[in-house]
Amino acid sequence: AGHRPPPGPRPLPRRLVLADHQDSFVHTLADYFRQAGADVRTLRAPLGGQVLADERPDLLVLSPGPGRPADFGMSATLGAALGLGIPVFGVCLGLQAVVEYFGGTLSLLPQPVHGKTSWINVTGGRLLAELPKRFAAGRYHSIFAAQVPECLEVTATTDEGVVMAVEHRSLPVAAVQFHPESILTLRGGVGHGIVEAVLRGLLAN
Repeated sequence: AGHRPPPGPRPLPRRLVLADHQDSFVHTLADYFRQAGADVRTLRAPLGGQVLADERPDLLVLSPGPGRPADFGMSATLGAALGLGIPVFGVCLGLQAVVEYFGGTLSLLPQPVHGKTSWINVTGGRLLAELPKRFAAGRYHSIFAAQVPECLEVTATTDEGVVMAVEHRSLPVAAVQFHPESILTLRGGVGHGIVEAVLRGLLAN
């Protein structure tokens, strides 16, 4: 008598801030997170530390966008989020920002890939663990992660070896280069599966 039941699984986050880097996919990405149970607030980048301190979201999502991370002050946004202990998930430009913030380098692909389907090979990590080891996804980028710092684990690549996903080895930070919300990533429910895994996995750290 008097024994309490074991705690259930941690609930999905109630508050998520999506940093909008002026990309046409932002609203679709927000919808994916809402469908997975998150309360999403979309805010136009750049996001200063005070905005994040006021919002105090359970998760910060860095959206895709044109140009380079520096165009939106993304290093400052990442630094502010990490300083507040806010988990971070990046998509496309968001992955590039994560790699650059932690000391990696970016470069240009020989040919841009905008609206191209590529096969993605999962090589490790926790967030992609429940997905197929190989799946098709939509890519929309000309910049890629040329050198990834040791603190980030490469968790997926293309057949050509281009980095498609990373996870920080000790912080709740992860990112994908492809677009989970693209119609090209619908096959097998992969896009929704990634969003759900982000909400479960990043917040369990």
